[in-house]
Amino acid sequence: MKSLLIVFLVLTIGCGDQSKKKVIDSSISFDTTAVIHEGQKITKAAFNTLSNNLQRALAEGGVRNALQFCNVRAMPLTDSLSTDYGVELRRVSHRPRNPSNRADSLEMSTIRNYLEQIRKEESVEPIATTHDNNISYHAPIRIPNQLCLHCHGNPGQDITKADLETIQELYPKDEATGFKMGELRGIWSIQFSQSYVDSLTQSL
Repeated sequence: MKSLLIVFLVLTIGCGDQSKKKVIDSSISFDTTAVIHEGQKITKAAFNTLSNNLQRALAEGGVRNALQFCNVRAMPLTDSLSTDYGVELRRVSHRPRNPSNRADSLEMSTIRNYLEQIRKEESVEPIATTHDNNISYHAPIRIPNQLCLHCHGNPGQDITKADLETIQELYPKDEATGFKMGELRGIWSIQFSQSYVDSLTQSL
């Protein structure tokens, strides 16, 4: 049961290294370290909330129930955290399972950069960007282990027939299979207002 939980957590959490920091487009002045730290704190809270609920769903009804949880409850829980923190928190991808999680143009720019860095076997790092008077935090979500491929790998090889049927039933527009180990699944994306970031600096 514990191993199954790990499989489903990749649906809801970024697995990339968030210890390094990089700024792109410094047209707005802000404390990069504070933004990265806050981004880590919020994504950790998202992980804890989603993982606790997934654990309960697995215990109550197994894999199919967990997939149904992701289908119905994952986004509302993420939205609730956005409201709690006063930010816009998203998990987005270039190949989403849920069309609502498709990356926008700014997020796609980050994803393309990450894909190129991975192709060159370079490290991928969280970044802080500015856009339309907002400050964004992006961090990579990569396929970290074989368990994740049970939902995102190759049908018939990594994904069982029954699990594929459940995915197709719940996500008829699914694009999130065919991944390999280490590939980029998507990114965490958080938008902070300038006033939010200013308050972080003032609290230091």
